[in-house]
Amino acid sequence: MKLKSILFLMLGVLFSLSFVACDDDDDPVTHTDASTLVNGTFNGSIYDVDGNEKASDVVVTVSKFEAESTQAITVKIVSATLKMDQEAVFNVAKAGNDRYTFSNGSAAAARNTGGVIEGSNLTIYTTLSSKFKFNATTSAKRYTIICTKSAE
Repeated sequence: MKLKSILFLMLGVLFSLSFVACDDDDDPVTHTDASTLVNGTFNGSIYDVDGNEKASDVVVTVSKFEAESTQAITVKIVSATLKMDQEAVFNVAKAGNDRYTFSNGSAAAARNTGGVIEGSNLTIYTTLSSKFKFNATTSAKRYTIICTKSAE
């Protein structure tokens, strides 16, 4: 009789464990499109590789690239000083808490451009074409645009 009781007790424990282990109520994973989180207008300056400010009237507008199932942004850079009005589409991804990275091309590409949006700060690394030369030796050199968000 004692053996039967122990057997029933063990079966009861096994059944209760198997029901708990088979619980399939996992929380669903939600994916947020980073391109919807980084929109805004940023104001700032452009600097050469030596840290010299080349223009202080840079306005960068970031908006979601409107294409089905594409996580990308449109970045428009305007500067009256440089006579610059450029727009390009970049892939964007969440890269930490309130930090997003965007890029275009590969690291080996001559005109590789990319950047980081962290909180209200925007940094863009780019190579300018000869159209935006400051003097005869400035084309095809790297520049950094540093901006702060001014509006959504």
